[in-house]
Amino acid sequence: MLWTRHLVRSHASTGRVLNPSFLSESCSYYYTRRHTLPISARTYAQEATTARAKPSAGKHDEGKDGKDDEESSSSSSKKGGFRGFFNSTGFETAMGASVGVMLLGCGSMAYMSWYKRRVIKKMIQAFDPDFDPVIYLAQQGGEVAKVHLSPERTEYEVIKSIVSGDEAGHYYLILGGKGTGKTTMVIDAMAEINADGCAYFDAHADPAITVDRFSEAVNFTQHRDYLGGLMGLSDLSGLTHFQMLERCLHKLENALIKRKQRQGKPAVIVMNSAHLLPRDEDGEKLLTVFQQRAEKWASAGVATFVFISQDYVVYDVLRRNSNRMDTLTVKDLGRDQAFEVLRGCRKHYFPREPPLPDHVLEQVYKVAGGRVNLLNKLARRHDILQASDRLVEDDMQWLLSKTGIIEDHDDDVMDEQKWATCSWLLFSELARRHAAFEEASEELVNQARERRLKEGETAQQATEEAESIVEASADPSRDVDTAEGEDILPAVSLTWGEARQVMTRPDYILELDRLNMIHIDRHHRIYADNMALLRAMRRVAETEGFPEKLESVMDRVSAIESLGRTRELVWKEQEDAGKFLVQKDARGREVSSFFFLGGDERLGREVEEQEETS
Repeated sequence: MLWTRHLVRSHASTGRVLNPSFLSESCSYYYTRRHTLPISARTYAQEATTARAKPSAGKHDEGKDGKDDEESSSSSSKKGGFRGFFNSTGFETAMGASVGVMLLGCGSMAYMSWYKRRVIKKMIQAFDPDFDPVIYLAQQGGEVAKVHLSPERTEYEVIKSIVSGDEAGHYYLILGGKGTGKTTMVIDAMAEINADGCAYFDAHADPAITVDRFSEAVNFTQHRDYLGGLMGLSDLSGLTHFQMLERCLHKLENALIKRKQRQGKPAVIVMNSAHLLPRDEDGEKLLTVFQQRAEKWASAGVATFVFISQDYVVYDVLRRNSNRMDTLTVKDLGRDQAFEVLRGCRKHYFPREPPLPDHVLEQVYKVAGGRVNLLNKLARRHDILQASDRLVEDDMQWLLSKTGIIEDHDDDVMDEQKWATCSWLLFSELARRHAAFEEASEELVNQARERRLKEGETAQQATEEAESIVEASADPSRDVDTAEGEDILPAVSLTWGEARQVMTRPDYILELDRLNMIHIDRHHRIYADNMALLRAMRRVAETEGFPEKLESVMDRVSAIESLGRTRELVWKEQEDAGKFLVQKDARGREVSSFFFLGGDERLGREVEEQEETS
């Protein structure tokens, strides 16, 4: 009603005649728009203006006006439907979802770009000073005595140069027996520079654990902190540890390149206890992956990789593909340095007691040699001489528990006794050479003492100077040169070829090295692992009747093996003078046959004699 009244008043004010058909169409259109969507004031004004602009016509033009009104009404409905779509709730929802997806995609791309830069930045921070916790842990070990040698060990000077980044273009394998101080020297060198540019991690028998430790050392989280993992967008569960390691090495390479551009010197990555890697295909693969990157980074000068091992097998694997690898052998301390370590350790552990006399230090040195961990271990004991004897006894019992020989053993333990006898053939040869070495040392000392006595020196001075010429075989890992360069004493060792001839089973050599019974250096020479163990070998080998016992056990092993290779065939005695028919032809005639030679019955002699007598 309001709309009709409005139209009537509007046409009356303008003096125009209101068309009834236009009035009905306008009312229906208004009713439809009112019950669907509210129209804007602008749309209403345009429609009203259009309606007023139409000229009024007489009754004879009513048909034509009706057609025009229908066309305008249809066009208005089309425009209104198009506008209604854009004003609909569905369109608004679709546009909101589209904009949200676009914003989410842009945000994800921005986050991914930031995350990649953040990963590289964190890996660069892994080489910042005081980042590695191994330095903090080493500094907290105040209960362990630390003796600073003067002058420093030759190996320590080289290690300091490597850790400080001065030795670029190579990667290194630090090889030495257990307890020679390899890891300690590396950590001390890192502590001097606050681990600036260094990363350190320990290897493990499980390759997956080794990869995790390496990732933590270089501050790579394997995308565990990636937010996409909350929505399942980053699933790394299907990757092997080799693939995870390759991802880490690829990211680390980019970080090392950027760090080299900023710092100007290579980073240092240390793998400790590389001998703990499994001695199978997986272990060799893991070591090869690290070696490939070490070769590449050394050639570019961006990083220096350092492997630390006490077993020859690591050197054997790396040597196959090495082009830039240098090997540093860490040896035992010399006589004077060993005395200095003993005095320093005793002063640390027993500060109120007087220092030990030289003859006591000499006896300890003859037992422990220059092995750092053994010297520190013995210095902790109040009665150091008794502790030295106990050390040799413990090593001897440990040797017998692993390689003890058993006379008249059962055939079930034949393989174990074969291992034991071959091991003791090698140990006995080392013990024999060590005994000959000590005899030569004593003879050389006596000759030097007599020569110095003739020169007018006192007996004590001559003895001290003569003993300083010869180290009493305490360092089996080096040749001993006399002070005057006149004589060279042979090292107590065997070449690998000699060990093969002595043992007759060369496949046992690497297993003995793994058990730390022997040590193999980079020159393929075989030593006892330490001096105390060599003394234990001598104590067993010099036992009365031991060579005969070893020979009897070897004969027993040979007899059991011979018995196992022997097969007994039992044949039943046949008739016809012991003839065995082997083959017949199609007509039943004999083609081939055999006779077993034996008694007279088989040879037919008794039958022939009976025929002759008859």
